[in-house]
Amino acid sequence: MAKRTNRAPWILVLMILITAGLYFVVSDNNSKTPKGRQQVVPNYNLEKTGAGSVVDYSAASQKVHKAVDSFIGNANLKLQDVKEANKEIPRQQVEGTIRWHTRQILVSMSGTDLDTIRQRAAAEVNGVGGEVFDAQPDNYQGLSVVRLDIGLTDNLAGDVITVITDRVYIQQEKVAVEIRKPPVSAKGEMAIVIDDFGYSSEPINAFAAIDRPLTFAVLPYRSSSNEAATRGISSGHQVMLHLPMEPLAASEQSERITIGIGMGDTEIRETVSRAIQAIPGIIGINNHQGSRATADQRVMRQVLSVIKANSLFFVDSRTNSKSVGVATARQLGVKTAANDLFIDNDNDVAAVKRQLRIARDMALRDGSVIVIGHARLTTAAAIQEMITELEESGIKLVFVSDMVR
Repeated sequence: MAKRTNRAPWILVLMILITAGLYFVVSDNNSKTPKGRQQVVPNYNLEKTGAGSVVDYSAASQKVHKAVDSFIGNANLKLQDVKEANKEIPRQQVEGTIRWHTRQILVSMSGTDLDTIRQRAAAEVNGVGGEVFDAQPDNYQGLSVVRLDIGLTDNLAGDVITVITDRVYIQQEKVAVEIRKPPVSAKGEMAIVIDDFGYSSEPINAFAAIDRPLTFAVLPYRSSSNEAATRGISSGHQVMLHLPMEPLAASEQSERITIGIGMGDTEIRETVSRAIQAIPGIIGINNHQGSRATADQRVMRQVLSVIKANSLFFVDSRTNSKSVGVATARQLGVKTAANDLFIDNDNDVAAVKRQLRIARDMALRDGSVIVIGHARLTTAAAIQEMITELEESGIKLVFVSDMVR
């Protein structure tokens, strides 16, 4: 009789070993990033709080700072002054804030043209994910300078986020940027302010393409706010904050965050400060709506105290003839001016052109005029079509910053 062998225990052991081997092979393959696919490293740190999330670009800001410092040293620029601050603004559409670190840097240079300086800056900051926006003439504590805005652009949940980490103010003997000289001797000056940028990206390129000085007034916290500001700067125009303020009719209030007469002094100042931080590259502020708020001296003193602390100017849109904006600004020593004429209450191109001719006559009679239009394609078309006619009649188009006193 043949001897019977009990193989069942050995078969069971073999099956366990095979299963274990397959587990480790599968685990190892799953732990590897698939070939050709790179893991995306966020440009920010995400911090959860009780009031939403904080998107923190501070670490990324420090990388850009180091690149800017390297650029300043390699370009032989002489460091004159540095101011640093932590910034934090509300996010658009969702609860939470965006945080970063920013600097203002004054440097001096000689013997190097501005284009070369800008290229050197770009070569340094591009390596750390930064970007250099176009240069434009500016003023730093009474000095004539050219300002470079340097920072980061990111896409956060579908919103384009622009973070200005470094504003480099370059002092030089002759400013390299010479902007737009009219073909004939000027008999009057006209400054055109375009309100309500931020609602839509559609009109931005139309105004950016106008090769004459314009001032973009950009609303905070809107989907196209940062795009409008950065595009305005890069196309050689200037940018203001279009600060939402309470109108006489509550039903007309268009913005959720608005300076109102029911706010306390501290709340007003904090709200203005956050709005200033929300728009990159601004040099001044004008009011959006505000027929009630601009007539209230207490409110305007608080608003203008923040404007003064940030070395900005104020343009009163004059939505109310009883506004105390200009008078209060002068009392506080804030540079100021006021709107003389709205040019596009009628949204027809021919009607806008008629208003521009009225503005032309005012400038020829009084020496200067400030007008306000809105970010609409019809307004852009009317301005573009009127440039030759205005200049041939002796009008010089200037920035509104040239008119504040």
